[in-house]
Amino acid sequence: MKGKVVMITGGSSGIGEAAAIRIADAGGRGIVVARDEEKLADVRKKITDAGGFVKTYSCDITEYAANDKLAKDVLKEFGHVDVLINNAGRSIRRSLALSYDRFHDFERTMQLNYFACVRLTMNLLPAPRRRARTGTSSTCRRSVADERAAVLRVRRVEAALESFARCAASEFHDENVHFTIINMPLVRTPMIAPTKLYEEMPTIISPDEAADMIADAIIRKPQRIATRLGVISEIMHLVMPKMSEVVMNSAYRMFPDSAAALGKREGEEQRPATREAMIFASLMRGIHW
Repeated sequence: MKGKVVMITGGSSGIGEAAAIRIADAGGRGIVVARDEEKLADVRKKITDAGGFVKTYSCDITEYAANDKLAKDVLKEFGHVDVLINNAGRSIRRSLALSYDRFHDFERTMQLNYFACVRLTMNLLPAPRRRARTGTSSTCRRSVADERAAVLRVRRVEAALESFARCAASEFHDENVHFTIINMPLVRTPMIAPTKLYEEMPTIISPDEAADMIADAIIRKPQRIATRLGVISEIMHLVMPKMSEVVMNSAYRMFPDSAAALGKREGEEQRPATREAMIFASLMRGIHW
C-alpha cells in the first residue's frame, strides 16, 4: 500500500474510519470523504498524530454537482485514485408492512447506496484506466453490505450495486482494473444504534474486523469476500429457495421492528429479544435481522 492513493467514502466513523487508519498505517495516502467536518477533523488528527498521511473532504456525495466537484478536485491534486472504497451508506431497518406510505425511504437509500456510488466510480474510472494501460496496477473497489439483509429495500439496492460491479468487472478485466464486492456482516457502528435490539447481540463484528476484510480485498483483489455462513446461505437460496424463504421468515418474526420504526418516542421500551432469537443470532453470526 505504500504510496497508493486510496479514497474512502463514509470515512468519519465506524468501518470507514477503521479502514482509513489501517491504510495510513500501511503507508497509503488516504483520502477520507464524509459530510461531518468535525468528525473528519478527529479522524485526520488520529492519523496525522500517528505519522500517517490523510486528506479529508467534506462532501455530500448524493448531491451530483458536489460528487462531480469532489472527483475533479481529487484528480487535480493526486492525478488518480488507486483504490476506491465505496463505504458510505444508509440503513433503514423497517418492515414493508410499516412502509406503505414511506416510498421516500426507498428513494433515500437508492440515492446514497447506489446512485452516489455509481456516480463517483464513473467520475474516477478514466484515470485508473489510463494508468492501467501503462502497466500500473490500479484497482477500483466495491464495498457493500450484507446482501442477506432482512430489510428488503437494502437487498434490492445492493442487488443493483452488485450487478453494476459485475458488469464493470467483466468490461475492464483486461485493463487491470478490478472490482470486489464485500458482503459485510453486521458491524457495531453508529449506523445500527437506533436498533436497540442489536445491543444485546454478542455476534456483531467490530469496525477493526471489518477493516480486515477491506484490507484483504485490497491485497488479493478477489471478486467477492463473504463469511462462510453467508456463502452457505446463498447456496441454500439457490438450491432450496423455498426452504431459504421459510428460514428468513422465521428470523423476521423473531426480530421485531425497532421502537423508532414503530414510531415510538425515544426512551419508550422495545420488545426484548427472546431466548430463541439470541440462539438464532448466535448460529447466524453477523447476518442482519
